Amino acid sequence: MAHQAIILNVMIASPSDVAEERQLVRDAIYEWNTIHSKQFGIMLNPIGWETHVAPQMGGRAQEIINKQILENSDILIGIFWTRLGTSTGEYVSGTVEEITKHVEKEKLASIYISQKAYPNNINVEQLQLLRQQTTTWMDQGLLDFYDNHIDFKQKIKNHLTLHLQDNEYIQGIINNLNSSNPISQVISKQRIELNDAMIQIITNSGKFNTDVQFLRHLGGVSFHVGELGLNLKDGRELAKWQDAIESLTQYGLLKDRGYKGELFHLTNEGWKAFDQLQTQLKENKIILHL
Repeated sequence: MAHQAIILNVMIASPSDVAEERQLVRDAIYEWNTIHSKQFGIMLNPIGWETHVAPQMGGRAQEIINKQILENSDILIGIFWTRLGTSTGEYVSGTVEEITKHVEKEKLASIYISQKAYPNNINVEQLQLLRQQTTTWMDQGLLDFYDNHIDFKQKIKNHLTLHLQDNEYIQGIINNLNSSNPISQVISKQRIELNDAMIQIITNSGKFNTDVQFLRHLGGVSFHVGELGLNLKDGRELAKWQDAIESLTQYGLLKDRGYKGELFHLTNEGWKAFDQLQTQLKENKIILHL
């Protein structure tokens, strides 16, 4: 079924020694879209110089890249391993120029640095430049490091979810587009039908101001929220409460604290739902307008 979504451009910026990681970022973004685009109302579009830049004369090569793709990017993902890149004449490397100009506009930039074993033909001068730049960046923000491709790809997906939930720049884009689009405003008003299990979770979490715990162990699942505490062993009961948590998360009323599906807390919309329940809870099912 078709759904409306805001498209955000994600620029992949890196020197030439991380070609595999560039493709992993694209794969991670496509997988994120498949799972989350409908829930968030956002579609991420990976872009890079090798796929989105056309030949053009009349300026510095990096300046042309900046105009064709960097200026239209909302998110930048920078990746490094052994190289910093080639000087552009104005900056120590093209990737550094892209990151610097992107950050100057207060847009979202995430930098990842590989700690994999170095190849035999390593360029020592490039490695030293990268280490110097890494030290500079560590004084300006938070970097992340990885040592294998599986870990790197999962980090990308997890961090994209975090940013799209909490980043001020991204939230500003979403709010501005929604406020100027009457159709978006109507769509954002969800009609949410809650079953008894979902109501109990929201009510207990809000009343006792506590997290929802769904802890898996060899004997089953320990499920706790407020006064509600269950040791779920029966398959039917386990499925009921797990489905309730997943539905509340998809509606944006709960948020996974650790991305392991074990600890959740009420979102701002979840607290609004709790407030409505206090005055409207008269039967086992209720429709919320959020």
